[in-house]
Amino acid sequence: MRALVAVLALGLIPAPQKALIGGLDHVPVAVSDLERAADTYRRLGFVLKPGVAHANGIRNLHAKFPDGTEIELITAPAGVDDLTRQYRAHLEQGDGPAFLALHALDADAVRQAVPADHPARRYVFFGQLNASPSDKAEHFQHPNTAEALVKVWLALNGSSAEVDLFKRLHVRVRPEQSRSLIDVEAQFARPGGDEIEMLPGFLQLVKGRPIVGAAVRVRDFGKLVQVLKEGGIPTRVESFGGRRTLSVSPEYACGWRLQFVDR
Repeated sequence: MRALVAVLALGLIPAPQKALIGGLDHVPVAVSDLERAADTYRRLGFVLKPGVAHANGIRNLHAKFPDGTEIELITAPAGVDDLTRQYRAHLEQGDGPAFLALHALDADAVRQAVPADHPARRYVFFGQLNASPSDKAEHFQHPNTAEALVKVWLALNGSSAEVDLFKRLHVRVRPEQSRSLIDVEAQFARPGGDEIEMLPGFLQLVKGRPIVGAAVRVRDFGKLVQVLKEGGIPTRVESFGGRRTLSVSPEYACGWRLQFVDR
């Protein structure tokens, strides 16, 4: 160990660069009917914070967590600018996650590392967590006891763009065997303790949509099971690595696989 420290001090081996992202930020889930989606997510046990009015007509609701991560339900009634037209085109194929936001620790450094025309930027963008002065304690009191967005699954037709993205962000990507959604080799990135699992493209729920699922950590697994049962949500309970998980199918989660993970 002392020898390694000495070698690093001499500059013979470059010291690891600090990651430019701290983990996940949030996922906007595009829905055609915001009220119906809100009812679904309340049955899933989430408290939803109303969004602010947008000049372009976008309407949204937030399932917020104490660490600043969130799931955002969002709709665009009409295509009046580039963003709303993108949402309208997305919704022509049905509800589902549209973008993935990662938590930028240094926004300027991220902009320098990942140019706007990087191929992964078509659906990946960067935020600085969604804490707001208008957040109230009640916004985090989810009946399902959800406390953090901790994982996202991507199904990719070749992962070179995403691997390059994480390399630029100084986040290591490792090949490992996945057994959470399917037993297959996948690529894993773990910024800040969160996890992005990159799976083969045949697992896309809608062709061309890379984001296929997410996991939310809960404090009380028994309470979660009770809430979903009362909401009439079909579930599947499993165990991975000694931790219980509960999965909800896309038809009950607005177009993606939603998994709840025990502490």
